[in-house]
Amino acid sequence: MSNIAPNSPTDTAALLLDELRSVRRGADALAGLAPESYARSHAAFERLSDQRDLIAEHVTARLAGMGDGPISVLSVGCGDGSLDARLAASLVQGVPGRAVRYVGIDPWPGSAELFTAKMAALEATELDSHAYVASFDDSPVDETFDVVMFVHSMYYVADLRATLRAALGLLRPGGELWVAIAPTAALNALVEVLAPPLEGHRQWFSADVEKAFVDAEITVDDVVTLDALVDLAAASDEVLDFSVQARLTPELRVPVRAYLDAVSVPDAVGGQRVPHPVDVFAATRLR
Repeated sequence: MSNIAPNSPTDTAALLLDELRSVRRGADALAGLAPESYARSHAAFERLSDQRDLIAEHVTARLAGMGDGPISVLSVGCGDGSLDARLAASLVQGVPGRAVRYVGIDPWPGSAELFTAKMAALEATELDSHAYVASFDDSPVDETFDVVMFVHSMYYVADLRATLRAALGLLRPGGELWVAIAPTAALNALVEVLAPPLEGHRQWFSADVEKAFVDAEITVDDVVTLDALVDLAAASDEVLDFSVQARLTPELRVPVRAYLDAVSVPDAVGGQRVPHPVDVFAATRLR
């Protein structure tokens, strides 16, 4: 027997999600997000969330624990460099004079250009940075790194197991692979219902990545969950589309907003926010 109270927000959310599944069952896939609008709405989404700060704090601490010598980082799906510039600055400032190599990969030229500009704006002579416009599978990277990280980019790869193995192959012995990816929590339950397939597969989430590590026979050192919140109460339609990874039709916006309201929780200042945790997997190349 269910312990959920009748007419609770959880009941309402489950009902709304079931209704959306029913509406979408057998329907043509919704349109995906164009690269330019994806980048723009992603930036707007991050301004409503505390997740980037949590990731930056977590990764900065991991980087600080890697010693004082020269360090190299590959960021797969670097986007506009907003996170990576913070991490690169922490490396340069944390150990003055240390050589830092920081490489980004992103399939959209506009993001790669912004990444390059943000790195240049640091004006750090110790920092050697570069951006490739490519997918991970097609990137011309021919060097090895101390850290390879995927921050919210593992959703889109075609083959998780092959990608993890290839990423591990780009590490020096003792180097670390970090994958930050969301679980199928309240927000991503909408993505599973509404997002169009990606090159023949659905978007992956943390349970898929966990299984892929096992299938690839790569030992995971640890998994840390960062409990983030995002304020979607007054999100624009474009940010709403980004949240569900699909171009919503007008008739879908009302139930989607109602669902987000039902899954929201109180924040520290009396508002309502949607939980959107992220799991960070870490693995080490042993030899």
